[in-house]
Amino acid sequence: MSVILDALRRKPAASQDDEAYARTARADAVLATLGNPRRPPERRSAVRMLLYALSALGLGFIGLSAIVLLFAPPAPAPPTPRAEARPVPPQAPSAEPAAPSATPPAPSAQPPAPSAKPPAPSAKPPAPSAKPPAPSATPPALSAKPPDDLFHLALYYQRIGDYDGAMVQYRALLERDDKNAEVHNNLGLLYQDRDQLDDAVKQFQRAIALDPAYVKAHNNLGVALLRTSRLDQAAAELGVALAGDPRNVESLVNLALVRRAQGRPADARDLLRRALTVDPHSAGSHYNLAVVADEGGDSTTAIEHYRAFLRFGTIAHGDLAAQVRARLSALGG
Repeated sequence: MSVILDALRRKPAASQDDEAYARTARADAVLATLGNPRRPPERRSAVRMLLYALSALGLGFIGLSAIVLLFAPPAPAPPTPRAEARPVPPQAPSAEPAAPSATPPAPSAQPPAPSAKPPAPSAKPPAPSAKPPAPSATPPALSAKPPDDLFHLALYYQRIGDYDGAMVQYRALLERDDKNAEVHNNLGLLYQDRDQLDDAVKQFQRAIALDPAYVKAHNNLGVALLRTSRLDQAAAELGVALAGDPRNVESLVNLALVRRAQGRPADARDLLRRALTVDPHSAGSHYNLAVVADEGGDSTTAIEHYRAFLRFGTIAHGDLAAQVRARLSALGG
Protein backbone atom coordinates (compact mmCIF):
# COMPACT_ATOMS: atom_id res chain seq x y z
CA MET A 1 0.00 0.00 0.00
CA SER A 2 2.73 2.45 0.91
CA VAL A 3 4.59 1.56 -2.26
CA ILE A 4 1.62 2.52 -4.34
CA LEU A 5 1.25 5.82 -2.43
CA ASP A 6 4.86 6.72 -2.96
CA ALA A 7 4.57 6.08 -6.67
CA LEU A 8 1.50 8.26 -6.86
CA ARG A 9 3.31 11.12 -5.01
CA ARG A 10 6.31 11.06 -7.39
CA LYS A 11 4.28 11.01 -10.55
CA PRO A 12 3.06 14.62 -10.38
CA ALA A 13 6.68 15.91 -9.94
CA ALA A 14 7.84 13.93 -12.96
CA SER A 15 4.87 15.12 -14.96
CA GLN A 16 5.75 18.71 -14.06
CA ASP A 17 9.32 18.22 -15.36
CA ASP A 18 8.00 16.70 -18.53
CA GLU A 19 5.68 19.63 -19.04
CA ALA A 20 8.49 22.16 -18.52
CA TYR A 21 10.67 20.25 -20.94
CA ALA A 22 7.84 20.14 -23.46
CA ARG A 23 7.34 23.89 -23.21
CA THR A 24 11.07 24.49 -23.71
CA ALA A 25 11.15 22.16 -26.68
CA ARG A 26 8.25 23.94 -28.26
CA ALA A 27 9.94 27.34 -27.70
CA ASP A 28 13.16 26.03 -29.29
CA ALA A 29 11.16 24.74 -32.25
CA VAL A 30 9.54 28.14 -32.75
CA LEU A 31 12.97 29.97 -32.54
CA ALA A 32 14.44 27.51 -35.00
CA THR A 33 11.55 28.13 -37.36
CA LEU A 34 12.24 31.88 -37.16
CA GLY A 35 16.00 31.36 -37.87
CA ASN A 36 17.25 32.01 -34.31
CA PRO A 37 17.92 28.69 -32.76
CA ARG A 38 18.86 28.70 -29.07
CA ARG A 39 22.58 28.22 -28.55
CA PRO A 40 23.58 25.66 -26.09
CA PRO A 41 25.18 27.10 -23.00
CA GLU A 42 28.99 27.28 -23.27
CA ARG A 43 31.33 26.26 -20.56
CA ARG A 44 33.97 28.84 -19.87
CA SER A 45 37.28 27.35 -18.97
CA ALA A 46 39.58 28.75 -16.27
CA VAL A 47 42.24 29.59 -18.91
CA ARG A 48 39.82 31.73 -20.89
CA MET A 49 38.75 33.59 -17.77
CA LEU A 50 42.42 34.29 -16.97
CA LEU A 51 43.02 35.69 -20.48
CA TYR A 52 40.00 37.96 -20.10
CA ALA A 53 41.34 39.24 -16.78
CA LEU A 54 44.78 39.96 -18.23
CA SER A 55 43.26 41.79 -21.20
CA ALA A 56 41.20 43.93 -18.86
CA LEU A 57 44.27 44.80 -16.82
CA GLY A 58 46.20 45.73 -19.97
CA LEU A 59 43.41 47.94 -21.24
CA GLY A 60 43.17 49.61 -17.83
CA PHE A 61 46.92 50.31 -17.75
CA ILE A 62 46.88 51.77 -21.26
CA GLY A 63 43.92 53.96 -20.38
CA LEU A 64 45.56 55.17 -17.17
CA SER A 65 48.79 55.96 -19.03
CA ALA A 66 46.87 57.94 -21.62
CA ILE A 67 45.18 59.98 -18.88
CA VAL A 68 48.55 60.68 -17.17
CA LEU A 69 50.15 61.78 -20.45
CA LEU A 70 47.16 63.96 -21.26
CA PHE A 71 47.16 65.89 -18.00
CA ALA A 72 50.88 65.84 -17.11
CA PRO A 73 52.78 69.18 -17.71
CA PRO A 74 55.00 69.17 -20.80
CA ALA A 75 58.70 68.49 -20.21
CA PRO A 76 60.92 71.60 -20.60
CA ALA A 77 62.61 71.83 -23.96
CA PRO A 78 66.36 71.20 -23.86
CA PRO A 79 68.37 74.45 -24.01
CA THR A 80 69.71 75.39 -27.39
CA PRO A 81 73.48 74.85 -27.40
CA ARG A 82 75.36 78.13 -27.58
CA ALA A 83 78.98 78.77 -28.32
CA GLU A 84 80.81 79.79 -25.20
CA ALA A 85 82.15 83.31 -25.48
CA ARG A 86 85.84 83.68 -24.93
CA PRO A 87 86.62 85.73 -21.87
CA VAL A 88 88.07 89.08 -22.71
CA PRO A 89 91.46 89.39 -21.06
CA PRO A 90 91.51 92.25 -18.59
CA GLN A 91 93.19 95.16 -19.92
CA ALA A 92 96.10 96.71 -18.08
CA PRO A 93 95.12 100.07 -16.54
CA SER A 94 96.39 102.95 -18.63
CA ALA A 95 99.10 104.97 -16.98
CA GLU A 96 98.30 108.54 -16.12
CA PRO A 97 99.41 110.90 -18.85
CA ALA A 98 102.88 112.18 -18.18
CA ALA A 99 103.74 115.78 -18.69
CA PRO A 100 105.04 116.39 -22.21
CA SER A 101 108.77 116.36 -22.61
CA ALA A 102 110.61 119.18 -24.25
CA THR A 103 113.58 117.12 -25.40
CA PRO A 104 113.82 116.60 -29.14
CA PRO A 105 114.66 113.04 -30.17
CA ALA A 106 116.39 114.55 -33.18
CA PRO A 107 117.06 118.20 -33.89
CA SER A 108 115.84 119.62 -37.12
CA ALA A 109 119.30 120.74 -38.08
CA GLN A 110 119.96 119.99 -41.69
CA PRO A 111 123.04 117.83 -42.29
CA PRO A 112 125.69 119.24 -44.61
CA ALA A 113 124.79 119.20 -48.26
CA PRO A 114 125.76 115.93 -49.96
CA SER A 115 129.23 116.05 -51.50
CA ALA A 116 131.97 113.65 -52.42
CA LYS A 117 134.11 114.91 -49.59
CA PRO A 118 133.11 115.61 -46.02
CA PRO A 119 132.84 119.29 -45.18
CA ALA A 120 135.81 121.09 -43.80
CA PRO A 121 136.05 121.01 -39.99
CA SER A 122 135.25 124.71 -39.82
CA ALA A 123 132.02 124.32 -41.75
CA LYS A 124 128.99 124.31 -39.51
CA PRO A 125 125.52 123.14 -40.44
CA PRO A 126 122.63 125.38 -39.41
CA ALA A 127 122.03 125.57 -35.67
CA PRO A 128 119.73 122.78 -34.47
CA SER A 129 116.22 123.61 -33.41
CA ALA A 130 115.29 122.63 -29.87
CA LYS A 131 111.56 122.57 -30.55
CA PRO A 132 110.07 119.80 -28.42
CA PRO A 133 108.30 116.90 -30.11
CA ALA A 134 104.85 115.67 -29.24
CA PRO A 135 104.49 114.10 -25.80
CA SER A 136 106.29 110.76 -25.61
CA ALA A 137 103.34 108.99 -23.98
CA THR A 138 100.76 107.56 -26.34
CA PRO A 139 98.05 110.17 -26.82
CA PRO A 140 94.49 109.08 -26.09
CA ALA A 141 92.37 108.07 -29.05
CA LEU A 142 90.31 110.84 -30.55
CA SER A 143 87.14 108.87 -29.91
CA ALA A 144 87.94 108.35 -26.23
CA LYS A 145 85.73 110.18 -23.78
CA PRO A 146 87.57 113.18 -22.34
CA PRO A 147 88.38 112.95 -18.63
CA ASP A 148 86.24 114.78 -16.13
CA ASP A 149 88.93 116.58 -14.09
CA LEU A 150 90.41 119.75 -15.54
CA PHE A 151 94.07 118.72 -15.43
CA HIS A 152 93.69 115.50 -17.37
CA LEU A 153 91.20 117.20 -19.67
CA ALA A 154 93.87 119.80 -20.42
CA LEU A 155 96.39 117.06 -21.16
CA TYR A 156 93.84 115.37 -23.39
CA TYR A 157 93.37 118.51 -25.46
CA GLN A 158 97.13 119.10 -25.53
CA ARG A 159 97.81 115.62 -26.90
CA ILE A 160 95.21 115.79 -29.67
CA GLY A 161 96.55 119.19 -30.75
CA ASP A 162 93.67 121.31 -29.46
CA TYR A 163 95.88 123.95 -27.87
CA ASP A 164 93.09 126.47 -27.39
CA GLY A 165 91.06 123.90 -25.43
CA ALA A 166 94.13 122.96 -23.37
CA MET A 167 94.88 126.62 -22.68
CA VAL A 168 91.37 127.21 -21.37
CA GLN A 169 91.64 124.28 -18.99
CA TYR A 170 95.10 125.21 -17.69
CA ARG A 171 94.05 128.79 -17.06
CA ALA A 172 90.95 127.59 -15.23
CA LEU A 173 93.20 125.43 -13.05
CA LEU A 174 95.51 128.34 -12.28
CA GLU A 175 92.53 130.48 -11.28
CA ARG A 176 91.73 127.87 -8.66
CA ASP A 177 95.32 127.25 -7.58
CA ASP A 178 98.17 129.36 -8.91
CA LYS A 179 100.72 127.29 -7.00
CA ASN A 180 100.54 124.14 -9.14
CA ALA A 181 104.02 123.71 -10.63
CA GLU A 182 102.97 121.04 -13.12
CA VAL A 183 100.27 123.25 -14.59
CA HIS A 184 102.77 126.08 -15.09
CA ASN A 185 105.21 123.66 -16.74
CA ASN A 186 102.61 122.33 -19.18
CA LEU A 187 101.34 125.80 -19.94
CA GLY A 188 104.94 126.77 -20.75
CA LEU A 189 105.08 123.91 -23.27
CA LEU A 190 101.94 125.22 -24.94
CA TYR A 191 103.53 128.64 -25.31
CA GLN A 192 106.74 127.07 -26.58
CA ASP A 193 104.86 125.12 -29.26
CA ARG A 194 103.47 128.41 -30.50
CA ASP A 195 106.93 130.03 -30.46
CA GLN A 196 105.87 132.35 -27.66
CA LEU A 197 109.21 131.73 -26.02
CA ASP A 198 109.17 134.64 -23.56
CA ASP A 199 105.84 133.46 -22.15
CA ALA A 200 107.17 129.91 -22.06
CA VAL A 201 110.25 131.00 -20.08
CA LYS A 202 108.05 132.79 -17.53
CA GLN A 203 105.89 129.71 -16.99
CA PHE A 204 108.91 127.41 -16.58
CA GLN A 205 110.50 129.84 -14.13
CA ARG A 206 107.26 129.99 -12.15
CA ALA A 207 107.17 126.19 -11.98
CA ILE A 208 110.76 126.10 -10.72
CA ALA A 209 110.04 128.79 -8.13
CA LEU A 210 107.23 126.59 -6.79
CA ASP A 211 109.28 123.38 -6.97
CA PRO A 212 113.06 123.92 -7.25
CA ALA A 213 113.68 120.18 -7.67
CA TYR A 214 111.33 119.89 -10.67
CA VAL A 215 113.71 118.29 -13.21
CA LYS A 216 111.35 118.56 -16.19
CA ALA A 217 110.84 122.27 -15.65
CA HIS A 218 114.63 122.85 -15.54
CA ASN A 219 115.05 120.82 -18.73
CA ASN A 220 112.24 122.68 -20.51
CA LEU A 221 113.55 126.05 -19.41
CA GLY A 222 116.97 125.07 -20.76
CA VAL A 223 115.42 124.26 -24.15
CA ALA A 224 113.53 127.57 -24.26
CA LEU A 225 116.71 129.49 -23.39
CA LEU A 226 118.64 127.54 -26.06
CA ARG A 227 116.07 128.53 -28.66
CA THR A 228 116.48 132.19 -27.68
CA SER A 229 120.29 131.81 -27.92
CA ARG A 230 120.86 132.39 -24.20
CA LEU A 231 123.37 129.57 -24.18
CA ASP A 232 125.03 130.11 -20.81
CA GLN A 233 121.71 130.27 -18.99
CA ALA A 234 120.50 127.22 -20.93
CA ALA A 235 123.59 125.26 -19.91
CA ALA A 236 123.06 126.23 -16.27
CA GLU A 237 119.42 125.03 -16.25
CA LEU A 238 120.29 121.77 -17.98
CA GLY A 239 123.12 121.24 -15.50
CA VAL A 240 120.59 121.56 -12.65
CA ALA A 241 118.34 119.04 -14.38
CA LEU A 242 121.22 116.55 -14.69
CA ALA A 243 122.20 117.08 -11.08
CA GLY A 244 118.71 115.97 -10.13
CA ASP A 245 118.68 113.08 -12.61
CA PRO A 246 122.14 112.17 -14.02
CA ARG A 247 120.64 109.53 -16.35
CA ASN A 248 118.14 111.86 -17.98
CA VAL A 249 118.77 111.27 -21.70
CA GLU A 250 116.73 114.31 -22.73
CA SER A 251 118.82 116.66 -20.65
CA LEU A 252 122.07 115.03 -21.83
CA VAL A 253 121.12 115.53 -25.50
CA ASN A 254 119.93 119.10 -24.91
CA LEU A 255 123.12 120.04 -23.08
CA ALA A 256 125.11 118.49 -25.95
CA LEU A 257 123.24 120.80 -28.33
CA VAL A 258 124.18 123.76 -26.15
CA ARG A 259 127.86 122.74 -26.13
CA ARG A 260 127.84 122.25 -29.89
CA ALA A 261 126.27 125.71 -30.32
CA GLN A 262 129.00 127.10 -28.04
CA GLY A 263 131.66 125.61 -30.30
CA ARG A 264 132.64 122.82 -27.93
CA PRO A 265 132.18 119.68 -30.06
CA ALA A 266 134.32 117.46 -27.82
CA ASP A 267 132.05 118.15 -24.84
CA ALA A 268 129.00 117.60 -27.04
CA ARG A 269 130.40 114.25 -28.23
CA ASP A 270 131.08 113.12 -24.65
CA LEU A 271 127.54 114.00 -23.54
CA LEU A 272 126.00 112.16 -26.48
CA ARG A 273 128.06 109.03 -25.85
CA ARG A 274 126.98 109.21 -22.24
CA ALA A 275 123.34 109.39 -23.37
CA LEU A 276 123.84 106.29 -25.54
CA THR A 277 125.17 104.31 -22.58
CA VAL A 278 121.85 105.03 -20.86
CA ASP A 279 119.67 104.39 -23.93
CA PRO A 280 121.42 102.73 -26.91
CA HIS A 281 118.25 103.15 -29.00
CA SER A 282 118.02 106.91 -28.62
CA ALA A 283 117.56 108.17 -32.19
CA GLY A 284 118.30 111.78 -31.20
CA SER A 285 121.58 110.80 -29.59
CA HIS A 286 122.70 108.85 -32.68
CA TYR A 287 121.74 111.64 -35.07
CA ASN A 288 123.46 114.42 -33.14
CA LEU A 289 126.57 112.31 -32.59
CA ALA A 290 126.67 111.64 -36.36
CA VAL A 291 126.35 115.37 -37.10
CA VAL A 292 129.15 116.26 -34.66
CA ALA A 293 131.39 113.57 -36.16
CA ASP A 294 130.49 114.69 -39.70
CA GLU A 295 131.39 118.29 -38.87
CA GLY A 296 134.73 117.10 -37.48
CA GLY A 297 135.58 115.07 -40.60
CA ASP A 298 135.15 111.68 -38.86
CA SER A 299 133.16 110.03 -41.65
CA THR A 300 133.45 106.53 -40.18
CA THR A 301 131.76 107.56 -36.93
CA ALA A 302 129.25 109.68 -38.82
CA ILE A 303 128.24 106.74 -41.05
CA GLU A 304 127.91 104.45 -38.03
CA HIS A 305 125.53 106.75 -36.19
CA TYR A 306 123.59 107.88 -39.25
CA ARG A 307 122.82 104.21 -39.85
CA ALA A 308 121.84 103.75 -36.21
CA PHE A 309 119.52 106.72 -36.51
CA LEU A 310 117.81 105.09 -39.51
CA ARG A 311 117.33 101.87 -37.51
CA PHE A 312 115.74 103.57 -34.53
CA GLY A 313 114.28 106.83 -35.84
CA THR A 314 112.98 106.34 -39.38
CA ILE A 315 109.36 105.82 -38.38
CA ALA A 316 109.22 108.73 -35.96
CA HIS A 317 111.30 111.08 -38.14
CA GLY A 318 110.58 110.17 -41.74
CA ASP A 319 111.34 113.65 -43.09
CA LEU A 320 114.79 113.68 -41.52
CA ALA A 321 115.43 110.07 -42.59
CA ALA A 322 115.41 111.09 -46.28
CA GLN A 323 118.14 113.67 -45.64
CA VAL A 324 120.20 111.19 -43.67
CA ARG A 325 120.04 108.65 -46.51
CA ALA A 326 121.23 111.31 -48.92
CA ARG A 327 124.14 112.17 -46.63
CA LEU A 328 125.05 108.51 -46.21
CA SER A 329 125.14 108.12 -49.99
CA ALA A 330 127.48 111.09 -50.24
CA LEU A 331 129.76 109.64 -47.56
CA GLY A 332 129.81 106.27 -49.33
CA GLY A 333 127.93 104.57 -46.52
